[in-house]
Amino acid sequence: MTRKSPSEHIFVLTLPLQCEAWQCDRLDTVFQVGNDIKNNLIAYERKQYENLTARKDWKANQAALAEAYAAKDAPLIKALCERRNEMLSDAGFGKYQFEKQVNKYRKHYRGKGGKGYLIPVHVAQKISASVWDGYQKLIFGNGKQVHFSKWSEFTTITAKTNASGIRYADGFVYFNGMKLRVNFDEKDPYGYQSESMTRDIRYCGIQRRWYASGWHYFVQLTLDGLPPMKVKPETGELLHPMGNGRVGHDIGTQTIASVGDNAVLLTELADKVKGIDIELRRVNQAMDRSRRATNPEMFSKDGSIVPKDKLPASCLNRRGGRQWVKSKNYLRLESRRRELFRRQREMRVQQHNELANRLLSFGDEHYIEEMRFRALAKRSKEANTNSKGKFVSKKRFGKSISNKAPALFVKTLERKVLSAGGSFKKVDTFSVKASQFNHLTETFTKKNLSKRWNTMPDGTKFQRDLYSAFLIRNVDATLKSVDVDRCNKFYDNFLQLHNQEVQRLSSLITPSSMGIKHIA
Repeated sequence: MTRKSPSEHIFVLTLPLQCEAWQCDRLDTVFQVGNDIKNNLIAYERKQYENLTARKDWKANQAALAEAYAAKDAPLIKALCERRNEMLSDAGFGKYQFEKQVNKYRKHYRGKGGKGYLIPVHVAQKISASVWDGYQKLIFGNGKQVHFSKWSEFTTITAKTNASGIRYADGFVYFNGMKLRVNFDEKDPYGYQSESMTRDIRYCGIQRRWYASGWHYFVQLTLDGLPPMKVKPETGELLHPMGNGRVGHDIGTQTIASVGDNAVLLTELADKVKGIDIELRRVNQAMDRSRRATNPEMFSKDGSIVPKDKLPASCLNRRGGRQWVKSKNYLRLESRRRELFRRQREMRVQQHNELANRLLSFGDEHYIEEMRFRALAKRSKEANTNSKGKFVSKKRFGKSISNKAPALFVKTLERKVLSAGGSFKKVDTFSVKASQFNHLTETFTKKNLSKRWNTMPDGTKFQRDLYSAFLIRNVDATLKSVDVDRCNKFYDNFLQLHNQEVQRLSSLITPSSMGIKHIA
């Protein structure tokens, strides 16, 4: 009998686990050991990488490869890449070589009573795969040094199949001699969980999340196919039906403007996260005061931190790092901060899903600008001064992007649109220039970021983001220019919807980046 080919699509169903006290203790130990194994592998591979990059033949090959790419010499590039791969293989840089190395560390941790191993082989191989992914980005991409993993950030262990390692069957997860009950939603109002459990399971994972009472554990089932569509049990209709027509999106660092055939929306991304961020700031300030009080030798009189090479030996650990003293109050605040980060992350994901479901009804053809949020989050390289000669801060949009996660929202919206059978296309930002184009005059005018309104030749004013979304909605088939005829066709309808949305927003307190005045 031939093996059934898995679907090209997968989705993840996360369900809570019901754990007894001794099971929680064992899972805590497993995660601690898994994190130690990962860090041991990183330490070993870091030394191997340093030895490799210090070799003269490696440096010569890399320099020759850079020159070959500049000269676009394909045969030479191929030969040099083959030589590079040979050196990487000899140094132990490969997926299966990483798995062989991690297996050595795995065998240091025996199971209960000295029988078996605490970490199954498939789980250890997935840990090594995560480390190998980091080194692939470092070697072949633009990645940075692979950093060690903190125990609090090591939150997921995964197997490779549902046959061994971590296994789900009949409402229970079997792992490391434990039988963990899975808590399903008894109500399941839209039949999402029951429909999901009819799919084939590719593999299982166990995730932990920090709550005020400690770690809570969840099973992550990776299932074949597209996620089920939620339907209303009374009528059988889709809970979030997809509309018809084109939709244009202008995504920013903390807002999004969307324009469809019959609807227009300008809203802030994940606006409820702000309240959690304020509480996080208070906790961070309290932690800083506690750290300064319990570690006076680490700080100078002006409040700046003392360099490590000027600290006494009593302030350093055996590896030469800082030995911080943490009070009980500091540990409580640290626990509180970890919980706030978890709540912030869950609230952000929830609001992204809610907004994506709302925009799904705008249409079935979605167009959005390509944005490089990672570049926008970085500090400016240039040192600029203001009119008074003082240096302007190099900070840009890092805080907004961290809180609002616009890239995550784009992925969420794309996933939902494609799952519902629609299309999701990204237009060329540098060719379309939606923030500069005027479809009535067919000219481009560069504007300052602070200018939030566009004035048309007839005196009509448009909110800048909404007008950009309107232009993005009406791009041509090449996705590199605006279709002026299409813009003219829908211009009057957009003007009416735009004015209604601005009137709605004027009664709300909105971010200053929208440029809309609040009318009490």
